Amino acid sequence: MRVKKIFNNNVVLGVDEHGAETVFLGRGLGFQVKPGDLVDAGRVERQFVPQAMPAERLAALAAEIPLREIEVMEEVVSAARVQLGGNISEHILLPLADHVHFALARARSGARIEYPLKWEIENLYPAETRMGRVALDIIEQRLGVRMDATEALPVALHFVNAQIGSGDIAATVQMTQWLRVALETIGEDFGIEIDQHSMSVARFITHLRYLFLRARDGKQSPEVGDEIGEAVRNAKPLEYACAERLAHRMEEMFDWAVGREELLYLALHVSRLTVGDDTAEGTGTDG
Repeated sequence: MRVKKIFNNNVVLGVDEHGAETVFLGRGLGFQVKPGDLVDAGRVERQFVPQAMPAERLAALAAEIPLREIEVMEEVVSAARVQLGGNISEHILLPLADHVHFALARARSGARIEYPLKWEIENLYPAETRMGRVALDIIEQRLGVRMDATEALPVALHFVNAQIGSGDIAATVQMTQWLRVALETIGEDFGIEIDQHSMSVARFITHLRYLFLRARDGKQSPEVGDEIGEAVRNAKPLEYACAERLAHRMEEMFDWAVGREELLYLALHVSRLTVGDDTAEGTGTDG
């Protein structure tokens, strides 16, 4: 791997013989180095293969953040992986460190931001919100700065983003807005108070996350036979009508089509949610 571009003494962009790019971090890695030199493997402390953003943008991002803050974020990501599962990958590290870097600057200056999705994040993503608060504790312990409690919310969104495999935090914000609309729509249609902390709601939100991603990517759930589809429509007309309304809301908000199979699965999940059966076993339709 040879050096393509030096960003500072600690960050270089490398390229292999096939043109594949990798961002390398390490103290002194870029000192007295020029393009074309071999990357000093002995100085490399961590490396990143670009995923959701161009390699140069990723390297520029890393160059703006002190290595100590990146190290602390590595600890946060490791803790999140234990609490939330292995889907929390390394790809979250630099975007999360970038956010925290500016949040630390706000905390040091006494500035405070109100996040408009506070209710949605706390109620739709309780596990990620708890992990966001743990992250603030780790940051305070390691860096000596206590950030405002509301900063746990965007950190939680980064964890959600990592789990659904979206490279764009804006898409996660859109999905969060859609989830609230969906739950409000069901409550209106059935005249019920939905318990945001129930297992049935947690399962429903999981299904909607995957539905959102499939619709965004133009994919569909596995096909369902005509007889099964007709049986669902006949047996659960109110739930199916609600599913159609949810699909229409999605199409209005994002201009994405929701297919027949998705409607059937969605109707089944609406049925489970409105019954409120927290002991029912999964149907295998969450993904």
